[in-house]
Amino acid sequence: MTLGLPAIGIGIDIGGTSTKAAVLASDGTVIAAHNRPTERGSDGVIATAIDVAHAVCESAGLSLDDVDAIGIGIPGTVDPSDGTVRFAVNVGIDDVTVELGRRVAAELGRSVHVENDVRAAALGAEWLLASGGETFRDLAYLSVGTGIAAGHVLDGALQRGSSLVAGEIGHMPIDPAGPACVCGQTGCIEAIASGSAIDRLWPTTDGTSALALHRAMASGDPRAVQLWSSVIGGLSSAVLLLALTLDPEVIVLSGGVAALGTPLSGAIAERLAFDGRHSQFLGSLRLGQRLRIIGPDRTIGPIGAVRAAQAAALVDAP
Repeated sequence: MTLGLPAIGIGIDIGGTSTKAAVLASDGTVIAAHNRPTERGSDGVIATAIDVAHAVCESAGLSLDDVDAIGIGIPGTVDPSDGTVRFAVNVGIDDVTVELGRRVAAELGRSVHVENDVRAAALGAEWLLASGGETFRDLAYLSVGTGIAAGHVLDGALQRGSSLVAGEIGHMPIDPAGPACVCGQTGCIEAIASGSAIDRLWPTTDGTSALALHRAMASGDPRAVQLWSSVIGGLSSAVLLLALTLDPEVIVLSGGVAALGTPLSGAIAERLAFDGRHSQFLGSLRLGQRLRIIGPDRTIGPIGAVRAAQAAALVDAP
């Protein structure tokens, strides 16, 4: 695995609320960053990506001619081979094929690589841990934000699955009596433990719902204690699912809910340890020791988008 990034790369992370972009140096240093609200729909997403690329270049005092690689991460079913995306419902793209890479490249005059946002962030997380001295052959990344999904990096390469939906574990039902999920099923992990689920069940005007829920739980509010237990149970199920299907060396938590930091990872580790005390098999996996957490303030999305673009360029090189 190489820790290198192109000499100058632009990483763009398109989300349901905002789109973040960063200009990155070869050591991963953020030279400039910019974000703006995401315009919904295919035309809006494309316009947003073009606008934020120009804006972040201007902030860095560069032109697009100075850029060696441009990578975009976006939710949905992404085919990196042709830069298309479908079912990015959080940004207003449904069952239509949007040629995101081709259309953005035509406007910017540079080659553009497109990757699923969570898988791109998995590459960014791997790079960030490696730059701090922790290198892993096999890493799973769990994004806990508006939705819940996972990415898997093995020997430096992303694992996408035959239908390009590997890692959509948020839509694994775990409670037949649970809430309805946007995917049409009932009791999915995402419907129980995602940021949007917490927003729905514990709305607040004081910071984020996840932070407000944790604060109320810590103060002993019985309803908050019950909801917190449900959220931690859902996230522990997600970690266990990744462990039993992929058996990675490390499982990285990030996303908006991960802003809680150690209280979140600690609660998940405690729940896993509790289950391990009742199952020698689960206890032998030492799942709590595999957990790492990266706050949403880190630029792992843009870094991973550039890394994916770099890897694609190496594959395509003659």
